[in-house]
Amino acid sequence: MSPPTEEEGLSLGPSLVEDGMRLACQTLPLDNVEIEVVNLAPSSAWRTIPCENLDCPATSSHVGPRESHVPTRISRIALDVGTTNMCIALWDDAGSRRLAARRGPNPQSNFGADVVTRLQAARDPAVARYLAGAVELAVVEELRQVAESAGLALASCPTLLAVGNTAMLHLLQGSHGGLLDPEAWAGPVAWPSGRQLCWQLGPGHETAVNLVKPLGGFVGSDLIAAVLAAGLQEGKSPALLLDFGTNTEIALWDGKSLWVTSAAGGPAFEASGMACAVPADSGAIFRVRAGTPLGFEVLGGGAPKGVCGSGLVDWIACLCRAGVLSNRGKFLHGNDAGAPSLGGEGSGIFLSKRDVDVFQRGKAAIGAGVQLLARRAGIACRELGRIVTTGLFGRSLDVESAQAIGLLPPIAPECVEPYDNLALAGCEMMLGGGQGAAEALRERARLLNLAQCEDFEELFMQELFLAPMEVAT
Repeated sequence: MSPPTEEEGLSLGPSLVEDGMRLACQTLPLDNVEIEVVNLAPSSAWRTIPCENLDCPATSSHVGPRESHVPTRISRIALDVGTTNMCIALWDDAGSRRLAARRGPNPQSNFGADVVTRLQAARDPAVARYLAGAVELAVVEELRQVAESAGLALASCPTLLAVGNTAMLHLLQGSHGGLLDPEAWAGPVAWPSGRQLCWQLGPGHETAVNLVKPLGGFVGSDLIAAVLAAGLQEGKSPALLLDFGTNTEIALWDGKSLWVTSAAGGPAFEASGMACAVPADSGAIFRVRAGTPLGFEVLGGGAPKGVCGSGLVDWIACLCRAGVLSNRGKFLHGNDAGAPSLGGEGSGIFLSKRDVDVFQRGKAAIGAGVQLLARRAGIACRELGRIVTTGLFGRSLDVESAQAIGLLPPIAPECVEPYDNLALAGCEMMLGGGQGAAEALRERARLLNLAQCEDFEELFMQELFLAPMEVAT
């Protein structure tokens, strides 16, 4: 081999070099050699988001032309901090072209799948600091990885704008203490304007992280961003937006006001807490079709690993149509053990009564939230001219299956629009000068706290049924 270089001595240290350890990028084989690879870099849990998945009616013109050359500087960064996943989008100097977009897991999940569990853990100041630092470390490492792999460079002081639900934004700052006090979540959040964090993106790359103020309760700035990207307020007919997730945020535009709330969607929509649930990634069953046996489609093809949220909706709808599952969520005809396995015996992909119960509770909370917003706005669900769904679950949802079991109001299927991540797209719009439009939406927002609604329990019980949603005012 070629002799060790000075860089190898500095990186590895004299003892490792003497033991024969080398850096591949610094070493030239001079003859046939036997190579042992050590310290393999772990495969990243982050995935590329195709740019077309982020484009929507309000942002398509903002993406700009796709030039043949690649800009070398990342100057603007949009960040959506979700309870389960985080997404980042990188933009060039002029803000005219998206360079890359990535999605990865929120490392705070180690302290609980839902926001309340994490807030409880964050009562300990040390845990609160860890939760904030874990997100910062994950995002910074991914930014560096993307920049290196794509041959890009971070600007000396890039602009970073972050949206998220209220709890995520609090935890991003290392906040703790009285956040579980119900009074802290009852109304609009006392949130100083211009709230910033400071992250070290690399040597000489210290940048301010600007947090977009949440609306209140568990309704965060990610909902405002999603509404902005969807252009929900631009139509003449009432319109509904559902950002599905562990914490599902709902917005209803009645022509004058933006009625908003959040519901505990639970683990059914984020591939956790269920026997056969997996994320909407390669190997996940995302479509289930009627038949004997039931047919299914797998993301990326190949053998299935489990079922993601949209596949679960299809599966339950098919079982209801086939008379295997009642509208109360009970397995019929002696099928107390659950539904037959998808993929045949031994696949391990089965649906239990407990799984159906978890799904029903999440569906009922969302349905009750939709009904309450419609009641307060004085409209009927049948008057909706448009429904927008967003999130990994919302993008791949089969509308007819969702309507059959009451997850979506029964309007014409062609009026339902699925998108991948409108919150990230809206954050990108704010990066490009859309802050004023976002503030105008905020001023029209009317927050509804479901915990303070006396008719919530009545509607929750009604929406537990696996049947089409009621449409009366």
